[in-house]
Amino acid sequence: MTLQAPFLGQGIVGEVASTGNHQWLFSDTLFQTIAIIPLGSSGVVQLGSTQKILESTKILEQTTRALQETC
Repeated sequence: MTLQAPFLGQGIVGEVASTGNHQWLFSDTLFQTIAIIPLGSSGVVQLGSTQKILESTKILEQTTRALQETC
């Protein structure tokens, strides 16, 4: 019997899922801010904004708490 690890995806979303560390990205495109937040065994959530939003531990904590309560 061969055991295989579950596929977590590729790129930055997969990295956040496997490491458990959030990523907060800025861009000059339509979405100026993209936040990728791990939710433990529930996966990750990716949020985007057309405005630049500075990284905030308050936003991270509120998002994590709200989504973990619904999962």
